[in-house]
Amino acid sequence: MASAPLIRSDTLSMVTVMCRSIPEALSFYVGALDFNVRCDEDINGQRLVVASPPNLTEFTPMCSLRFIEARTQRDKAAVGNQAGDHVFLQVETDDWDTVYNRVKSMGVRILDEEPREEKQHRAVTLVDPFGNRVNLIEKTTTTVGVVYTKDVGFQ
Repeated sequence: MASAPLIRSDTLSMVTVMCRSIPEALSFYVGALDFNVRCDEDINGQRLVVASPPNLTEFTPMCSLRFIEARTQRDKAAVGNQAGDHVFLQVETDDWDTVYNRVKSMGVRILDEEPREEKQHRAVTLVDPFGNRVNLIEKTTTTVGVVYTKDVGFQ
């Protein structure tokens, strides 16, 4: 029996995104948000596609997105409704201008007319191709709670 580690370090490793089409998901998350495809293979007749934010290393905590094409009625009902009226994902970037300008140039739906300007960060709420809300936030380590209160559905 293995002994317990001296310091516990749990991480969230993967979130499933139900989608109508994997290419449509990749266009948004890889094309607009610059995620990297880590896996794209067929397993038992089902396509497994996993994408992660750019420039992560195995030494940093990471969470990847797994894209699943909805097939059942229950899956189809979840497409675009994964968090109800609230923000589904929060993506933080330390290259705000590049990512924000790419998102705008690709015609991604942005719920805010202008970025929300706070003391230590900028943020906008995007809508992925399926209707899920995604906060794009200038990376900060001191204002996470404030950012969550700005969620479009949280007011």
